[in-house]
Amino acid sequence: MGEIAGTGSGHGARVGQMYFPQFLVGMTATLLVVLGWTYASTGSIWASLGWTFLAGVVLQAGYFVAVLWLVQAEGRVTDETKATDANAAKLPGPFERDGIIHALISLLFPRLLP
Repeated sequence: MGEIAGTGSGHGARVGQMYFPQFLVGMTATLLVVLGWTYASTGSIWASLGWTFLAGVVLQAGYFVAVLWLVQAEGRVTDETKATDANAAKLPGPFERDGIIHALISLLFPRLLP
């Protein structure tokens, strides 16, 4: 998925990985800053809660998009790996491992197998 990044903090974080607890702490801190800042600006607890809710929705949508992007990137790397492994030994399909099952399926369902 990625190489180990030298962070110097002793934690082996992988490049390109997202950790939910780390995101949760960052999101909570950000929302508390938004709550305090809007309350200091407006003096209204309701406006502060509204802006904080909106900021939470935006942060959550961004996290969702980032996770989708990482999953798509991982799938692309997997597809590229499969394309480069053309010389690798091909494994038989699940119905081709046992001659009895293969013969039975081809007898019962002749159009199912090639």
